[in-house]
Amino acid sequence: MSLWIAIALATALPASQAARELPASDFQAIVAMLEDGRPAAAESELRRIMANSDSAAARDLLGISLSRLDRLQEAEEQFRRAVALGPELLPPRQHLARLLLGQNRTDEALTELRAAAKLGPLERELALWLAETERSRGNQASAERQLESVVERFDSVRALLQLARLQARKGQGPKAAETVQRAAELAPNSEAVLVAQARVSLAVQAPVPAIRALETLTRMQLIAAENSYLLGVARMQIGDMPGAIEALQQCLELEPQRPLALIALGTALNSQKRFAEAKEVAQKSTRLAPASAEALAVLAEAEEGLGEVAPAEEHAAQALARDPENAGALIAVGRIRMTQGRFEEARDAFQRAVASEPDMAKAHYQLSLAFARLGDRESSSKHVEIYRRVRQENDQRLIALRTSAGLEDGG
Repeated sequence: MSLWIAIALATALPASQAARELPASDFQAIVAMLEDGRPAAAESELRRIMANSDSAAARDLLGISLSRLDRLQEAEEQFRRAVALGPELLPPRQHLARLLLGQNRTDEALTELRAAAKLGPLERELALWLAETERSRGNQASAERQLESVVERFDSVRALLQLARLQARKGQGPKAAETVQRAAELAPNSEAVLVAQARVSLAVQAPVPAIRALETLTRMQLIAAENSYLLGVARMQIGDMPGAIEALQQCLELEPQRPLALIALGTALNSQKRFAEAKEVAQKSTRLAPASAEALAVLAEAEEGLGEVAPAEEHAAQALARDPENAGALIAVGRIRMTQGRFEEARDAFQRAVASEPDMAKAHYQLSLAFARLGDRESSSKHVEIYRRVRQENDQRLIALRTSAGLEDGG
């Protein structure tokens, strides 16, 4: 069956409308001609019928017949006449939109589909096209309505994944996770679904489901650079730095010029005090992404860890020029100021780091040291206590996550 016949049958006029505008026997005979690949015969029969009575149904079928004959301009004219005769009818507008899309006349097609969507649910592929176009033009609510319609009618995995992305962008993390889970139930072995599950899980700070999805991809031998990168990020979120480093290194073996993977690897290496390796990785990331404050902050932290004060200071300043509240760069600056005996400036830098990331234990610890050097024992003790509390809370959270991920032994 041809594309245009499929369209005619999938979005046929309601039976009552067809019966009112075309005798049922004529309608069935014309559809049979089109199914048999005889569009010229269908055209002749339709023109015979239309000599006596005009109708939206006849014009619509004539447009389909002419399209099969590659007489596209004439087909468009018939679809437009069908729309004029039956402005309340959904199929002619959809057929016209498909014709326009085939000619890359997307703005005109969008106009027709927006009008059609007000009349009723669109055919699946047209609804998906409209959803993606509306999303790309910033009309998120319209896109979401189309996707929800496709999901409701067809249980479409593709629509579920697009809907989950929209929900995640709107900050509806738990809702997006539920949507992806529904897609996973429909297509448990789909690479696209598993990657989406990992991405959404990471976005809502749920690394364990992300790890499980990515490990499934690994068992399926779908070891793409993207999968390895996401696995590395997920393992960082549960505090498994050796596992994160391994996954990120695998990602970079597959795709060496990936700035985000280099930044993540540098961060993981810094956390393990492998500063020389972190510096090398961070330098690559700054060459690939010179405007990235995070890349510069990772480089500054590695250099400060190696005792390379001047370049660390320079790169931290560059990071803060791009992102004044970058906690990593602020801590690097603070540590440098401590070694220089400039304790008030160190205190100020650490305070800004704490304000930027209140749950960063090491920021509170460094701030307590700065207060101690300034003789402010009360403030120093206060931040020591905060450091202990935050570290304990973080440790308990990581233990729970690692246990869920099957890393109870700390491996």
